[in-house]
Amino acid sequence: MSVLKYSLLRLGAFFIVFAACLLLDLGTYTVFFALIVGLVVSWAVGYLFFNRLRLAAGDQLAQRFGGGRKLGAAEQDDNTAEDALAEDFNLTQEQIRRQSGTSGPGASSDPQAR
Repeated sequence: MSVLKYSLLRLGAFFIVFAACLLLDLGTYTVFFALIVGLVVSWAVGYLFFNRLRLAAGDQLAQRFGGGRKLGAAEQDDNTAEDALAEDFNLTQEQIRRQSGTSGPGASSDPQAR
């Protein structure tokens, strides 16, 4: 329902600004000008004044089109392999730090610098 409300508010703002710009009658480019100004103003109004409704509509669309997506077997295997590689890399880096005697990134090996 949030998507419908937000869309109707944006369309309403667009058509009001579009009609007002058409009434100005700026010559040959009136329709183009009215279209651009209507789009920009409706975006700004929706972004600034209807932020909660915009965020609710975005969440609703995310749930509808991708929020509850199940991973396939190949994706799960890839994710597991990536996690294992990352864990192996972190363990190797920790071992190197211990062997070199540093306590972490940016630690100096110069005893006088401490």
